[in-house]
Amino acid sequence: MIAPYVGYLAAFLGTVCWIPQAWKAWASRDTSGLSLPSNLMFLATVSLWLAYGVMVGDWPLILANICAVTAVLVIVAAKLKFG
Repeated sequence: MIAPYVGYLAAFLGTVCWIPQAWKAWASRDTSGLSLPSNLMFLATVSLWLAYGVMVGDWPLILANICAVTAVLVIVAAKLKFG
């Protein structure tokens, strides 16, 4: 079955895209271009997707959203600390 592999690929790509932003926010301490409300809404979104993934036992959703929650938490923390 190919569906789980599509899910893992989507999870990987969807998560990896946030890592450079999180890294740049902490390394440069410049968060002027980041929107706190937008990142808080995205944090709520990925947190809900994580909860849903846990409820249905979907490992691609669970793994992707654990990583996404972590990356977005780093961005939000940087915005709060350096913003």
